[in-house]
Parts: sequence; structure tokens; C-alpha cells
Amino acid sequence: MRMKVREYRKYVKPLAWRDGPQDLYPGKLHWMEGGTDMEGISLCFAFYYVNERQTFHPMEGMISHPYDEVLVFASLDRANIRNLGGSVSIALGSEDKVYEFDKPTVVCIPRGLPHGPVRVLSCEKPFVHYALSLTGTYAEERVDQDRRSDTDYAYLLKDFVFATSDEDKSEMGYAMALGPDGVAHPADAGVGPGNADSLLWMFGSDLENFEVNFTWGHYSRCGKWHRSGEAQTHPEEEAIFFVGLNPDDPFDFEAEIEQALGPDGERYVIGSPSVYCIPPNLQHLPVVVRWVDKPYGLVVVGLARDHASEWSMSVEEALHI
Repeated sequence: MRMKVREYRKYVKPLAWRDGPQDLYPGKLHWMEGGTDMEGISLCFAFYYVNERQTFHPMEGMISHPYDEVLVFASLDRANIRNLGGSVSIALGSEDKVYEFDKPTVVCIPRGLPHGPVRVLSCEKPFVHYALSLTGTYAEERVDQDRRSDTDYAYLLKDFVFATSDEDKSEMGYAMALGPDGVAHPADAGVGPGNADSLLWMFGSDLENFEVNFTWGHYSRCGKWHRSGEAQTHPEEEAIFFVGLNPDDPFDFEAEIEQALGPDGERYVIGSPSVYCIPPNLQHLPVVVRWVDKPYGLVVVGLARDHASEWSMSVEEALHI
């Protein structure tokens, strides 16, 4: 019998673990470029575990990019996703303009802005850093270290929370899961049994109007992510990154997760750090966690200011009710 062609397999990729560009990070990390690693998506993704004092992005001096970028510093503390576990500084504009923070933070880097280095000043608990470069090909320019600026760039540092609004920017019902501390708890709130224990989500309107929205979440439960719908499409590119939460072993990933892709709902299963690359208007979902023995982390990146996610198929349609 002839096997059916799995049309969308190319959109499911293992996360590479390797050195990044020269002198950008002191150790290996998950490094993925859209143009070569993610079917042409206009995104570069760097995911780095921090478990000691160090300097990176870059390791010395300052750099700039010909595109917008966000640098994210997020918690591995499953008891409190708002506890970073350390303190960090970053230079913006010039090396004498240094800004410090000790809670989960997003730093917006407009195209052309000199920035770095990032210095980890203390590390009581391991945490993660990830960079989202809004391009398919990484590029940098080294900046004269003697550069000086009188501009105050403190406004580019954003408290990393689930952005609040009078409307549900996610368009998926997550607002009902939002607590007063800026953290959503979708699984507990009934969004879906396999959804996040704790979730943060920011949108372009919170990020200097960059064309991006993204999440960070801790997940530990089995079941379907969303009760309210079966499949969706949206006009922007999206990447859904599954990562481990063990800073000592990036491949310590003990879960099996499936997602449907395409109008026929072809199921694609992962069991290691991976990314689903979603082109514009490709039908996807549901995500179902088949089993999970250890919690995992998730970063969803949409390349638009908002998450325009209409349900293209209801649960009733999927069940032929």
C-alpha cells in the first residue's frame, strides 16, 4: 500500500544546539535562523541558559543590527514565574548608559541602536535569556566603544508580564486566566487541561510597536491546549518553540506533544526540543500533550503586533456534531 505523503513535515524542526555567531555568547545555545533553519520565516531565535555570572550579547564591546530585536530575560522558577533569580545589566546607546534589572524583563532594541554587553551581575537561581531578531538572517555591526550618548533609553526596558487590556489581545480566551500579578494560569482557569501552569505574553503595542508578539510559559499537564476551538489560521508567520527547563541539560525533555497542521489535520509529534514553523494562513492546532513526565517551557512568536487568531474550525465541526 502506498504511504500518504506527509506534506507539512518540513515545518517541524529539531532545535539546533551549537555555537552562535563569534563572540556573541560564551557557550552553546539553541540557535536557529529563519532563512536556513526554519523554512524562511523572518525570525532568528537564540535561547540561552544562564546559571552563573557572565557577559554576553556581545562578550565585549557594543553591536547594532539592521532590524528590530527583543532581548528577553525569563524565569525558570516554576513556583513563581515572576522571580528572575538574578540581576542583569545592559548598556544601551553607549557603554556609559547602563541599565540594571532583577525581575523578568524585555529589552527592545530598535534597528541601528548600539547595545551590549549584557552582564549577569548575580545568579541566585538559573534563568533563561532568549533573543528574537526580526529577520531571517542574523547580522551585526561592531560599534566604536568610545561612542557616547545623552539619550535616556530606560523606556526600552519592559516589565515582562501578561499584557493587560480591556480586550483579549490573544483572541483565544486567555484574559479570563489573568491574575492581578500579571501572570496567566490557563490550565487552572479552564482554557484547556494541557495548557500552561503559568504564562506571560507581550504584544507589539507593549514593545515600541515592533511587529512581534511572544510568550513564555511553564507547562506540566496532559491534554488539549484549548477547549474553545479546534483549528485556527492567522495572516502572520508564527514559530512555536518547545524547550526543556533543565539548565544543565538542554535535551532533558520528557514529554510527547502533537500538533495538527494543514486542512486535513495531519498530526506531527515531537518528543525533544523542537519548533513548529507556521507560514501565513496555514491551518494548525489542536495541540495535545499526550504525556509529560517533566515540565517543559514554551515560546510562541507571532510576527505581528497582535495575535490575529480566528478559529477556522470549531470543536463541534471537528466532531461532526
